[in-house]
Amino acid sequence: MKKIFVLLIAAMTLAGCRTNEANYRAAYEKAIAGRDDGAPLDSTIYGKVRREMKSSMLVADADSVPLRTMHVNHTPDENNAVAATTAQYGVVAGQFKTLFNARSLCRRLHDAGYKDASIVNTSEPYYYVVASWHTGGTQAIHALRKLEKEAPVAMREPVPFILKPAGR
Repeated sequence: MKKIFVLLIAAMTLAGCRTNEANYRAAYEKAIAGRDDGAPLDSTIYGKVRREMKSSMLVADADSVPLRTMHVNHTPDENNAVAATTAQYGVVAGQFKTLFNARSLCRRLHDAGYKDASIVNTSEPYYYVVASWHTGGTQAIHALRKLEKEAPVAMREPVPFILKPAGR
């Protein structure tokens, strides 16, 4: 009798812990409420980077593209740290909150022929995948247009854009 009672209690406990549609729905609605609570992006940790970032336009050869100036560091263990530290402009092909996703895009760019592709990060961290680095604005604009035309990887707004590391 005692065994049956223990098995019955165990079965009820396990049945109560099962994930069901109602649990998923409750979690989804909680996430949506948190997203739509009216708190502006600037109050989040990633808002700090956006507040410090300077947005403008880079104009060369009657063409203009978005230029963002911000403090970035080269992500450790990447191959092209020298290119990133000597160049003034980087053509950004992706931005991510996780290093794993940034590395994945960087590998795909390498496979597509962008051998100078590298990753830089902000202090938050927020990771930017730079397809190529250039010393001049005209070169950077031409590289950005080439990246858009070839589209070796899927890009969503706000990329591509030109990144100018602050202090250069």
